[in-house]
Amino acid sequence: MVLSSAFAKAQTTTSLTIYLENNSNASATIVIKELPDSVVVYNKLINDSLTISLASNKNYFIKVTASSALPATQYIPLKEEPMTIYLSMIDNITNLDQVVVVSKKPLITREDDKEIVDAEVLSYSSTNAFEVLEKTPGAIIDQDGNVYLSSTTPATVFINGREMKLNSADIASLLKSLPANSIQKIEILRTPSAKYDASGSGGIVNIVLKKGVKIGFNGSANVSSFQGKKNTSSVGITVNKSSGKWNSFSSYQYSNSNNFERLNSDRLIALDSSSVLQNSYTEYPGANHYLGGGTDYQFNKKFNISYDGNLSLNNSNSNAENNNVVIKKATGNVLNNNQSLIDNKNKSFYFSNAITGKYKIDSLGSEWINEVTYNIFNADNSQRYVNIPLANTTNSTFGDGTQKNDKSIFGFRSDLTYKFKNKITLEAGLKYSNSSSNNNADYFIQRPGDERRVDSFQTNQFEYSEKISATYLQMARTFFGFTLKPGLRLETTDIVGRQKVPADTSFSIKRTDLFPYVYLSHNLFKIFKNDLVANAIYRRSITRPYYENLNPYLKYVDQYLFETGNPNLKPQFTTNYEFNVSYDNFPVFSIGVNDTRDIFSNVTYQDQVTKIAFRTYDNLGKNKEFYFRAVGGIPPGGKYFFYAGGRYNRNTYDGFYQNKPLNYSYDGWVFFMYQEYKFSRSLNVNMQGFMRTKGLQNFYEIGSFGGLYFSLNKNVLKNKGTVSLSLRDALYTNPVDFSLDQNGIQATGRRENDSRRIGLKFRYNFGLQKKKEKGGFTAPNVEGSNQ
Repeated sequence: MVLSSAFAKAQTTTSLTIYLENNSNASATIVIKELPDSVVVYNKLINDSLTISLASNKNYFIKVTASSALPATQYIPLKEEPMTIYLSMIDNITNLDQVVVVSKKPLITREDDKEIVDAEVLSYSSTNAFEVLEKTPGAIIDQDGNVYLSSTTPATVFINGREMKLNSADIASLLKSLPANSIQKIEILRTPSAKYDASGSGGIVNIVLKKGVKIGFNGSANVSSFQGKKNTSSVGITVNKSSGKWNSFSSYQYSNSNNFERLNSDRLIALDSSSVLQNSYTEYPGANHYLGGGTDYQFNKKFNISYDGNLSLNNSNSNAENNNVVIKKATGNVLNNNQSLIDNKNKSFYFSNAITGKYKIDSLGSEWINEVTYNIFNADNSQRYVNIPLANTTNSTFGDGTQKNDKSIFGFRSDLTYKFKNKITLEAGLKYSNSSSNNNADYFIQRPGDERRVDSFQTNQFEYSEKISATYLQMARTFFGFTLKPGLRLETTDIVGRQKVPADTSFSIKRTDLFPYVYLSHNLFKIFKNDLVANAIYRRSITRPYYENLNPYLKYVDQYLFETGNPNLKPQFTTNYEFNVSYDNFPVFSIGVNDTRDIFSNVTYQDQVTKIAFRTYDNLGKNKEFYFRAVGGIPPGGKYFFYAGGRYNRNTYDGFYQNKPLNYSYDGWVFFMYQEYKFSRSLNVNMQGFMRTKGLQNFYEIGSFGGLYFSLNKNVLKNKGTVSLSLRDALYTNPVDFSLDQNGIQATGRRENDSRRIGLKFRYNFGLQKKKEKGGFTAPNVEGSNQ
C-alpha cells in the first residue's frame, strides 16, 4: 500500500477549469468521479467557475446539481494538456405554480451484478406492489405467486434487503397489501454476490420501499377501482415531513378485493382403471389494512440512524365448490358422483421492524452499516366443509377445523465497505437470522348419526426453528480496464423440527457450507460514445426447504387430494456460470448454465389402496439448465421508448420419481416487452406484456400463457394529480393449461382467474413547498426517496 501511495503521488497532474453557464443559483454542488470504478475524487460547492488539478491520462465523469436546475453532466478524457469545459445549467422550474419534470431516467439500468427497475412508471396502472412486480420486465410470475428470472427455479423475494422467509402465497398476499406507489425501485439480482444470502438458486428480487423526503411537509393520496367479473378497490395516503435533522414518513392503505379461480382437471387415480373429473370454482373476497412508517435522525454528515416498520392486517375468505365425478376409463361408466363445499376464513397479521445505523467513513464512499430486524407473522384459519354424495345424501361427511401458524424472525447484519485510493474496494460482513414457527391444527369430523369426533388424520402440532449464521469477505480491484471481484461466503445452517401430534417425531439439518463467487468485468469498446461491457460470473448457492415444505401436517383439498410437507427434504445446491453483456448500463445479452443437485420439487404421490393423492415435496436427483437471454430497445428521453426481449431455457433431469428412473429434457421460451409513447408532457400511454411458450413447473408441463397490459396516464390539476386508465390482461391470455405424465401419475387440466380487468386510478400530490433562496426554490420529490 505504501508503494501504491508513492506511485500515486508521482503521477502527473493536469489543470481542469470548469465554467457554469446560465447558473441562477447562489451555489451548486459538483461531483467528479474517476472512471471506470466511479471513485469520487472531488465533491464540493461551486459558484460560477472552478479550477482544480487531476491525474492525467484518465477518464472522469462530472455532475453538477443545483436546487432549481436540471443536473448537468459530462464525460471527459483528461490528457496532459490543461483543459477547459463549459456546463450549461437549465432551470427545472418554469412557473412557481407548476413543477415540470424533465427526465431521461431509464426504466432499467445495470449496476455491477444487479439490474435496477424504476417502479415509478409501473405504479401508475397498478393498485398494489404485487401488480408492479407482475409488470416488471423480465420477471415472470405464475398463478401461485412464484417469481422467475433467468432460471425455471423461483427467485427469492426480499423487501428492503431482507428475506421474508414466507411461502409464495403469503408473500403474494403481503405484496398485495402494499400500495403501488410505496415502491421506489426493484432490484433484480440474477447472480447475487457473496455479500448476499447464498439462498435462492433462482436469483433475488429485492423490493425497495420508499422512505420520507428531506424537504418540508408533503405527500400523496390515491384512490383506485379495478373491475373484472369481481371488483378490487383501494384508497390510501402517504405523508412525509422533515424538520432539521429529523425526517419521518407514514403511509396507510385500505384495500377491498375479490377474485375467483376456476379449475378443471382430469386425474387418473388407478392406472387403466378410473379417473377423477374435477370442476372447481373458488371465490376469494378479502379486506386489508396496511400501515407503514418510520423516522431517521442525522446526527452529523457522517452518521444517521433510522427506524422503519410495516404493519399488515388481512381478513380473507375462500368459498369453494368442487364437483367430482369418478368414471371407469374403459367403459365410461360413472362410479361415483359427489360434491364438496369448503369455506375458509383467514386472518393474518404481519409486523416488521428495522433499526439501521449508517456511518460514512470517508468521501470515497466507504461506509459501515448495522441493522437489527424483528418480524412477526401470525395466521389463523378456520375451515368448514361437507362432502355430499349426490346419489345418497345420507352418507354426507361434515368436517371443521382451525389452523394457527405463529412465526417470528429475528435478524442482525453488519456490512463494511471500504474503498482504497488505489482502486481496491473491500467488503466484509456478518449476518445472523433466527426464524421460529409453531403450527397447531385441530380438526373434527362428523357423519349423520355419529357424534362429532377428532379427525386424527388432519389434527397436527408442529414446531420449527431455522438459524442461519453467515460471514463473507469480498474484494474488487480495477486494472487495465478489468474489474475483478472475488468473494467467499460461509453459512452455517441449523434447522430443527418436531412434530408432537399425531406422533412425537423430530428431524434436524445441521451443516456448514462455503459459497464462492467470482465476477469479472471488462469494457469491450464504445458504440456511439457509450461503453459495451462484458461480465463473467461464477456462483454457488443453496435452496433450503421452507417451513411449509417440511411440515408434515395434512391440508384438506378435497376427498381425493391432500397437501403435506416432507420433513426428510434435503437442501439443493446450484452452481451457476454466466456471461453477459451490457450497453450503457442496459443489459442486452446473457448466456448461462445452472447445475443443480438434490433438486426438490412439488410432486404428486398416490395411495393405491385409498386412491387418495398427496401433493408434497421430494428430492428427485439432479438437473442441468441452459439459458439464453437477449434484450433490445430504444433508450428513453424522446417521445417513444420501448424495451423487448426473450429468454430460452432447456432443462435436463436425471433422477428417480415413484421409485422409477426419471430422465427427460424440456425447453421453453419467454418473451417480454414494455413500450411508452408521450403525446405531451402531461399525457402518455404505455403497454407492457409477456408470453411464455411452454414451460415446466413442479414436473407439470405448462401450456402457453401470458398477459398484455395497457395504461393511459394524464397529469391534471397543474401537474399535482395523475389520472390513469388501465386494462389488465387485455386478451385474457393468462389462463394456464397443464398436464402431468410421470411414472404412473397422469393429469390434465386448466386453471384461470379474474385476471382481465379495467380500472381507474387517481393520485394527488400535495404540500409542494417553496424554498426561499436566491434563484428560486427546490421542488422536492413528493413521492419520497430512499435515503
